[in-house]
Amino acid sequence: MKFAPLLAFTVAVAALAQDQVVPAKEAQLGKHRYVAGLKVSSVNETECGGSLIAPNVVLTAAHCLSGKLRSVVVGTHYLTGFADGELANVTEEIKHPNDIDVGIVILNRIITTIQPVAVSFEFVEADVLTWVRGWGYVTSRYSGPKSQVLKELNVTTWSNTAASDALFPIPVTDTMLGAGGVKGEDACTGDSGGPLTIEENDTVRLVGVSIWGRGCGRRGKPGVYARVSAVRDFIEPYLPN
Repeated sequence: MKFAPLLAFTVAVAALAQDQVVPAKEAQLGKHRYVAGLKVSSVNETECGGSLIAPNVVLTAAHCLSGKLRSVVVGTHYLTGFADGELANVTEEIKHPNDIDVGIVILNRIITTIQPVAVSFEFVEADVLTWVRGWGYVTSRYSGPKSQVLKELNVTTWSNTAASDALFPIPVTDTMLGAGGVKGEDACTGDSGGPLTIEENDTVRLVGVSIWGRGCGRRGKPGVYARVSAVRDFIEPYLPN
């Protein structure tokens, strides 16, 4: 499964994987600047993704929060460096209290040049077209390589029943959402914590957080995301008024 650094995610359950993930494409330069990269330090590669949801708040996966990723770059297009983004340090990590795999990162300063993404608490049904973005591994082998630039992939959502059947014996609970995987389209290790969005009429709405998968790029196996709608009480206090 895809835990830790997910288009690249890995969970603690090992699974056989194909050699190639259906290719993502390079995201448009400068268009999705709310996407954040969590790093050990400013000079390191991004290890987990995130989303700027308030001027000094990033939403990510709880399993990315171990106290080791102390730098955050918001708005960069690249796996390393921060010249085209804004660099901040982590002052506080807050994990969901009920073991749902989402977490909040508080930054040491306000991000001034980048608009936070709109957070949507709508319940996402099956068969909705969504987008996932990240710098994760570009093949299904967990040794990499990671993408040097921000990649994006459209993935269609599953019902929880169908996703649970596909990923048996690991359940996709009501706090989770399955997406992608019909033809192997998927995120992978290194994309954990990154955004799942719905994009319509030039608007972007954050509806999920990349959390795990049964390998990467396996046909008939969706990736799994935390539902933003399931953690409204946790997220809402950190949003701008």
